[in-house]
Amino acid sequence: MNTFESRLNELLLGTFRDITKVEEMILQKSDPGLTLSEVHLIEAVRKGNDGLRTVSELASDLRITVPSVTVAVNKLVKKGYVVKEQNKEDRRSVWVTLTREGETIYRLNRYVHYKLVRQAASELSVEDKEALVVGIQNMDDFFKKKMTKYGGINGFSNRRNRTRGSGIHTHK
Repeated sequence: MNTFESRLNELLLGTFRDITKVEEMILQKSDPGLTLSEVHLIEAVRKGNDGLRTVSELASDLRITVPSVTVAVNKLVKKGYVVKEQNKEDRRSVWVTLTREGETIYRLNRYVHYKLVRQAASELSVEDKEALVVGIQNMDDFFKKKMTKYGGINGFSNRRNRTRGSGIHTHK
């Protein structure tokens, strides 16, 4: 890796870890008894039309497998943050929606994100803000293309897409 690639790699990894750590620290302070992954699932539920999402939609949005989302949703049901309702139009699927407690967590998390982004951008010039948004958008587009190329997260989770014992994933 050249100097730019090494520096960018370290910045991306470090920034991701730092953002995650700050979110975890804020979450621990507010102590709702939730993991960061559960809070992200609550956010994903709220993004739906009328706050209704299917498990498949959530898995796609979060880029994790359907079985993982099912387990997480069931935990949030037990904790009182979401409810599941049978889809009247398609009996095979279930709608997931937030409870009042889930809505409170969603609003708190959105506010925290808003404050963090606002504070992070407060010392940047208009030009630096524009360049940052363009750069991050380009990176996001690049990684979305890579996910599409390799079949997305659910393409990797399917056993038939894996070679036995090697840990190497293949895309057919």
